[in-house]
Amino acid sequence: MTDKKRDEHEEAAAKGKVEPAAAPKEAAPQPFPFSASINEPQTVSLPLPEGVQVPEPVIESISPASCMVGDPDFPLIVYGDNFFADSVINFAGHDEPTTFDADAKTLSTGVKPSLWAEPVVVQVIIKNGPVSSGPVDFEFAPIARSSTRKK
Repeated sequence: MTDKKRDEHEEAAAKGKVEPAAAPKEAAPQPFPFSASINEPQTVSLPLPEGVQVPEPVIESISPASCMVGDPDFPLIVYGDNFFADSVINFAGHDEPTTFDADAKTLSTGVKPSLWAEPVVVQVIIKNGPVSSGPVDFEFAPIARSSTRKK
C-alpha cells in the first residue's frame, strides 16, 4: 500500500468510515451421506452436526474371501447393507479407493496380492465417516507348492 493510500485509510478509519473485514463464512453442515472422492481419503468434520445419524454399515460377505500370496491383482467386492457413495473400504488397516455400485448395492476396491510376501489374515471393514462395520477376515494363503521330486 502506498503512503498516500495508507494515510487515506488511516484517516477514514479514524472517522469510523472503514468497515471491518468480513469474517470468513463457515461451511454449512451437510446431511449424511457426506460427499467424498473415491481417490482421496474420506474426510468428515467431527463432531457431526447435531441430529445427524450415520447408518452403521454391515458386511454380509466378501468375494473372494481369500487368495494366494503372489496371485494377480483382482477386485474385492463387498456385499452388505448401509453402503453409500462415500463409504470407504478399509483393507488391512488402510482406507482404499472405493467404488460404489448403486444398482448392485456393493462396494469394491483393487487388491494386489503381489505386495504380500507372507501368508496372513487381514481384516476388511467398511467406514461411513466415523461409524464402522464389524470386521470380516480376508486370507492371503501360502503359495501352493507342487512336487518337483522325480520318481
